[in-house]
Amino acid sequence: MTIDWLALLIPPISAFIGWLTNVVAVQMMFYPVDFVGIKPFLGWQGIIPANARKLAQTSTELITEKLINLKSLFEHFDADDFSSNLDSAIDELTGQILEESAAKYGGVMWDHLDEPQRLIVRGVLRAEVKLVAVHIIRDMGERIEDILDLTDVVVDAAHRDRALIGQMFQRVGNAEFKFIKRSGAYFGFAFGIVQLGAWLLYPKWWVLPAFGFFVGYATNWLALKLIFEPAKPLKIGPFVVQGMFHKRQQEVAASFASLVSTDILNPDNMANRMVEGETGKVLFEIVDRRVDELIDKFRTNPLSASLVPAAQWSEIRKEILERMRKEMPLPGGFLHTFVENSIDVHGELFERMSALDSESFEAVLRPPFQEDEWKLIVAGAILGCGAGVLQVVYLFGDSF
Repeated sequence: MTIDWLALLIPPISAFIGWLTNVVAVQMMFYPVDFVGIKPFLGWQGIIPANARKLAQTSTELITEKLINLKSLFEHFDADDFSSNLDSAIDELTGQILEESAAKYGGVMWDHLDEPQRLIVRGVLRAEVKLVAVHIIRDMGERIEDILDLTDVVVDAAHRDRALIGQMFQRVGNAEFKFIKRSGAYFGFAFGIVQLGAWLLYPKWWVLPAFGFFVGYATNWLALKLIFEPAKPLKIGPFVVQGMFHKRQQEVAASFASLVSTDILNPDNMANRMVEGETGKVLFEIVDRRVDELIDKFRTNPLSASLVPAAQWSEIRKEILERMRKEMPLPGGFLHTFVENSIDVHGELFERMSALDSESFEAVLRPPFQEDEWKLIVAGAILGCGAGVLQVVYLFGDSF
């Protein structure tokens, strides 16, 4: 009789095993961030941290090939209309040039100008600086693919913060990971009822470990299947079934767009990347050429020529370029304002992801599951088997 009553614990224990193995499986995807153990085989590193660079590349390909097309974004870009966004940056640069260059090189003549005359100089200078800014942003819009490499921005962000890609998958797939954990208990309990029947009919010591292995394996496998399959709505009698990730496409698109635009393709990351490497060379070639045009214009302007000796213009050019290189990527500066107001990363990502076909959409979350997912399933099976052994020992050990 005691054994019969204890046997009733099999379904809830099976539910616990199913829940536990799925929880462990999800944790094994993300943790530990660094390898723990003795490389290469005696230890573990979370699947996503271990494959962060590859997953970042996969995510980048999705973003740059399917979700954001820089060329099309700038197809109707109007530099003149956009220039109003740069008013504060232009005012600041104009003021800096006047305070540092005019005062430094204008000497006595600048000191003797009254305020109305200085306002005239400032107005002329500001108009010219704005014209140069319009030329620069027009050139940038035309050569946006040469000065902004989204692949580099994403990879750099992932390299600086190795947990970033994991956080991205966790946030985008939050509902799916919760489902994996919960479903382990539901499926485990259902399998546990079958397990109970098998135990009552055939109470051999190996039945519970074998069923534990099956429960651990099946709950992980089944949860993964239900997340992604079927990709399209499938009518079965009065019911319509669809993989829960696909069913949440609009919600996932909103979450993904918010995360990427905030944490990865944000103005700071894009502006900082634009001034580095090959893209930086192209950008500053544009800036240098346009600043040279500005200097040449002021050299021939009677008012500015009277204020600044001819020999000093090369020094002024050097100082202006150095200041622009330093100031351009700063928050609120020229580049930061340019990328923040010219590229609607959030809107573009949401719109395009919402319209993705099922195969492309699945690629948003599928990679971390596909990457060594067999290990998660096998680990669940092994844990389930171990739990089955413990059931035999502690519940029915006296019977053998």
